[in-house]
Amino acid sequence: MMRIRTWNAWLSALPLTAVILLGCSPQEKTSQATASVATVKADTEIVRIAPAAKYYQATGTIRPLLNATLSSKVMARVLSIEPREGDRVRAGQIIVRLDSRELDSSVNMAKANLTSANVGVGSARTAASMESKTSLARIAQAEAQVTQAKGALSAARARLDLAKAGPRTQERSQAKLAVIQAASNMKLAATELERTRKLVDQGALAHRQLDIAQNQFDQAKAQYETAVEAEAIAIEGTRSEDLRAAQESVVQAEASVRQAEAGVRSAKAASMLIKVRQEEIRSAQAQVSQSAAALQSARITADYATVVAPFDGVVVRRFVDPGSMATPGLPLVTIEGGGLRLEAVVPETVLSTVKLGQSVPVAIDALGAQVVSGRVVEIVPQGDASTHSFLVRLALMGNVRMKSGMFGRADIVVGRQPTILIPASATWEVEGLHYVYVVNSEGIARLRIVALGKRSGDRIEALSGLTDGEKVVVGNLDSVRDGVRIEGR
Repeated sequence: MMRIRTWNAWLSALPLTAVILLGCSPQEKTSQATASVATVKADTEIVRIAPAAKYYQATGTIRPLLNATLSSKVMARVLSIEPREGDRVRAGQIIVRLDSRELDSSVNMAKANLTSANVGVGSARTAASMESKTSLARIAQAEAQVTQAKGALSAARARLDLAKAGPRTQERSQAKLAVIQAASNMKLAATELERTRKLVDQGALAHRQLDIAQNQFDQAKAQYETAVEAEAIAIEGTRSEDLRAAQESVVQAEASVRQAEAGVRSAKAASMLIKVRQEEIRSAQAQVSQSAAALQSARITADYATVVAPFDGVVVRRFVDPGSMATPGLPLVTIEGGGLRLEAVVPETVLSTVKLGQSVPVAIDALGAQVVSGRVVEIVPQGDASTHSFLVRLALMGNVRMKSGMFGRADIVVGRQPTILIPASATWEVEGLHYVYVVNSEGIARLRIVALGKRSGDRIEALSGLTDGEKVVVGNLDSVRDGVRIEGR
């Protein structure tokens, strides 16, 4: 153990010895000096030159593994900020709360827009469903009218042929059949009229379709009455006016067929509105997706009203207080965490001796040059072109009093060299100088100044002041003085 002494402590015995020796003959002086030398029992050790590690001392600064300066992503007033400098925080812990009233209002507005968009989808789907049903009904009705008109045309043509040929037994029979067919058509038209009236009352068809159905019923009724008259004519015989009437019936029936076919084409053309309704549904669904995305964005923005710690650590600086206005990019607090590392610079000539995972002792001046254990965790591959040096990071373990920003010295082994190692307990320091007691050939302890180097365990390097084979006092130094005789024990 190194000791600190004062000059008076080890020089206090010298004046009396010098006074006694004054005025005596040389022989008397020698005998009296020998007789007056005190004897002290102390442990000694012969120093030897032996190969020892050669070190390069890399200096650097202690920095944290993680460092984050938190800021706001929105402009808002600071409501509260809990931790102070030096307080420990956990990952996810709320650090700063901002005024979120405007952000919450944006969320509510986005919710309302989403609700409106969902209603729009429902309305579009209802309209498309009604359009589909109405279109199918119109097409079916138009096709039925075509069938009915074609049947009436066939009947009219048959009556015309009968009128031309004159009444026969077969014609009378055909006239009767025509009456039956016209009655059937009139019944079908009446049924269609009733069904159309119900659909119009339900709102599924336009009122125009009822007018068309009424017209078709009226035509069917007229055709029935015409068939009845034709049957009477067939019974009575053909007259010129009957022939003209039959011809007119054919013309009317052909016109009815053309009109019915045009109605089918019109109904099929109207069915194209179904595609328009489907496009409206897709547009409404897109609006729903857009509103949902806007709501999600508003919620994320509202979450920015609370600033949380990204990792476990310590608050090292606080920039704002409650009532301050937080703006995007403005720092709020700085947090450090993840352990401490020494960032040291080493020259390229030493870089080849540094390996990942290598253990390196690190002395920290602020802790009284206390040595802690360091481990190389990173070697920055790109060096400084001007100084030809590289940055090496060492993870530090041990002392909890270490702080980021402290100065540290890392002793990196770069080889071996002949060195004299002495026990650290053999030395002490006085006013910046280091001393040891060297035992000469007569067994007398003599004070000597030495220059010390690196310490390795309980031994320390003697750079100068000692030579190979000399004996030094390593124990009971409190009792040893310069000039005393040392008796080994």
